[in-house]
Amino acid sequence: MPQLRFPALVTTPPARTDSPLSPEQKTFNRLSQQIAKVRQQMSDWETAMAATRKRVLKDLLPLRNQHLQLRIQLLAQLDTISLTQKLGKADGETLSQVIARLAENLMAESADPQLQEIYDRHGGPDAEEQAIFAEMKASMEDFFNLNSEAAGTGEGSSENPKAWAEEETRQTQSQRASQRGRPKTARQKAQEAHPAEQAGQIHQSLQGIYRRLVSAVHPDREADPVIRAHKTALMQRINQAYGENDLLQLLALQHELGLMDAQAIHKLGDAHLKKYNQALKEQLAKLKRKIQELQQHLANNIGMSPFGMQSPHVLARDLQETIQATRQAISGLRQEMKQLSQPAYLKRWIKTARRELASEDYIYDDFY
Repeated sequence: MPQLRFPALVTTPPARTDSPLSPEQKTFNRLSQQIAKVRQQMSDWETAMAATRKRVLKDLLPLRNQHLQLRIQLLAQLDTISLTQKLGKADGETLSQVIARLAENLMAESADPQLQEIYDRHGGPDAEEQAIFAEMKASMEDFFNLNSEAAGTGEGSSENPKAWAEEETRQTQSQRASQRGRPKTARQKAQEAHPAEQAGQIHQSLQGIYRRLVSAVHPDREADPVIRAHKTALMQRINQAYGENDLLQLLALQHELGLMDAQAIHKLGDAHLKKYNQALKEQLAKLKRKIQELQQHLANNIGMSPFGMQSPHVLARDLQETIQATRQAISGLRQEMKQLSQPAYLKRWIKTARRELASEDYIYDDFY
């Protein structure tokens, strides 16, 4: 079903008259224009989402998988070098550190079993470290009285963390019960009642429009099958707009069916318009949230921050840049793997890696 075009009554102010627009009339016009603008943005993002999904599946995902497999091959190549080539102590240690870090990163992306084997060989804890860790863990359990034997004998003790947790839970429940039993102030009651009252007023206004539309087009009252089919389609649009609390669609349908002229909305009193404006504010906020959800979904697919998605045009540009960068990374990996078979290049490569590792350790020590 094509989207209903909004008539002049909800997108433009009325013809100039001697009487200036009231604040509520101005607000209605402003919100209507903002919603029309956001709806267009939503349409643009949905179109971009469909195009992006195709491009990601066709181009980006295969490239990313290719890049991942090349990184695994690079890891295996470095592991083979460490096992088969004679290196100095410093070079051997540097190479093992690089292998361990690369394997650790890859294990977060791939379930390839060789990754764990390589990591254990170069970066996993040895038997002595495991024994020290187990001893520290046992000491901590004894200190905090967390082992099963201590927990059984220290039940209810102020030194037993389990008793602490149970006592804290009892106090929290007691406080909540006390708060529930405490009478609310007049201000608290008013604050709680205001949103519910507003929601009720909005629903009542939308319901009035909905009932007028249903009364005008209900298909069960039509004998002609062609007209009944047309009214059935109209009823579907009416029900959808009412289900989404879409005030502008309901007003536009009224105008389309000849139930309201283009200037009627501006003849309503401010009290009535105020209810409409509240509905429009909620509708505008809902549309903006939908756009944010679309942007987040797209960002997750591409692997970029949603804050960088300024427009669908920028999204297409960023996706192209991501694809190009992945291709360049693949080309660079292949070249590097080819050059690592040369002893002179390998030596320079390890030397560069040692400087980078030292720089990382310096930053870590500086901040921690």
